[in-house]
Amino acid sequence: MSLRLGLTALLVLQAPLPTPLRKTDLIRLLTGSTMTPAQIATEVQKNCLAFTPTPRDRANLVALGADSIVLARIDACTRARAAALVRRPPPPAPAAPVTPPPAPVPVAPVAPPRLVAVPLASRVQAAVRGTAQVSVALKRGSDPVAGARLVLLGSARLAGEGGADAAAVTDEHGLAQFRFPAGGSAGTFRLGVAVEGDSLSAPAEVQLTIVAPVRPAAALPPAVAPPPPAPRPAADRTGFVLGMAQRGRVGETAPLPVVFEVRDSAGSAIAGIAVILGAVNGRLLGAQATTDSLGQVRAQVVFGERAGVPTVISGSVGSIVREATLFPAAAPPSQLVVLLDGNALTGQVVLLANRAAQLRIFCRDRYGNAVSLAGLRATVGDERVVRVTDVTSDSLGGGLTVTAGKAGSTNLVIQGSGLRADFSALVRP
Repeated sequence: MSLRLGLTALLVLQAPLPTPLRKTDLIRLLTGSTMTPAQIATEVQKNCLAFTPTPRDRANLVALGADSIVLARIDACTRARAAALVRRPPPPAPAAPVTPPPAPVPVAPVAPPRLVAVPLASRVQAAVRGTAQVSVALKRGSDPVAGARLVLLGSARLAGEGGADAAAVTDEHGLAQFRFPAGGSAGTFRLGVAVEGDSLSAPAEVQLTIVAPVRPAAALPPAVAPPPPAPRPAADRTGFVLGMAQRGRVGETAPLPVVFEVRDSAGSAIAGIAVILGAVNGRLLGAQATTDSLGQVRAQVVFGERAGVPTVISGSVGSIVREATLFPAAAPPSQLVVLLDGNALTGQVVLLANRAAQLRIFCRDRYGNAVSLAGLRATVGDERVVRVTDVTSDSLGGGLTVTAGKAGSTNLVIQGSGLRADFSALVRP
């Protein structure tokens, strides 16, 4: 008997202890394995974690496919590690000399958002005695400014004696379109942008080049006068000039269009060039196929359905490929998800008499993206049957502790972020 007990003890001592999962282990399980989310949650519960996830780590894990069950196991592991650290007695601190409190540091005032005017094209060309067109976007910080009256300083001298500077009012996207006479002589002119009743944080200028119409040359044999070579796009002068780095909500349209511009090595706009536009985690509306007289194509961007994943717009002309990145955030809250022991509840929760149960609550938008949960609360119809004994919140959602009393049934109402979930609470003996 003693020999058998000794062998059993030796086998127990040699059994491998659980190894906590590193961040790279958890990412590999989510992206490179065939395990289901429930199996991954079991691994987290069994081994725990070797790190404490930050809010950014949690957002990345959700983007890689971590569902509410995996997140609930991660929360349980984090709480257990924190409780273990609290139970560990801290080392005695050395006596520190008494020092006077530091002097208060003056807080610098927060600067108001910058008011900037951005020309859609910094170089514009028009024909003598023709009509020039200049487009300008007005923004305060990152928000477009609508209904502002802009003036194009210097355009009056092109209209001749007695003329006035061109003016335009910004539309709902903050865009102002100037159209004015180009004048009767060729040359290059610098025009400035001003806002009536306000001042810009930085000057904005447009270079207008007025060219004389080309007179047709005398007919010559083709061998004597070959056609000029077609202009070629220059890699350093071709790419997106508007609409980059915008932010918005999933499923919604970005405030400004994306504009792709094609120019040659001399900086001249090239019209009639085919441009291929594409989108990842989003789609394009009204995309042009070829460049206009300003050498531009434009399209409206609709953000994709995945929050936290950039919307990338690509534009290509031959071997020249450029990208513009936009950033979608989650839509408004649309649904409360309530879990009991990792299982989603729909309409009814079953409890055991005289026992407490932990409910986990998450908030989602209409596309299933995680949304922060605010103002979590719960009420019951009969506290003799069920009582709400604790309400907690964290960066991912919240938790409710409900304690069942005598056998029976009552209603349970959970509210948060302006949403409501109704349940029938059944207590069994």
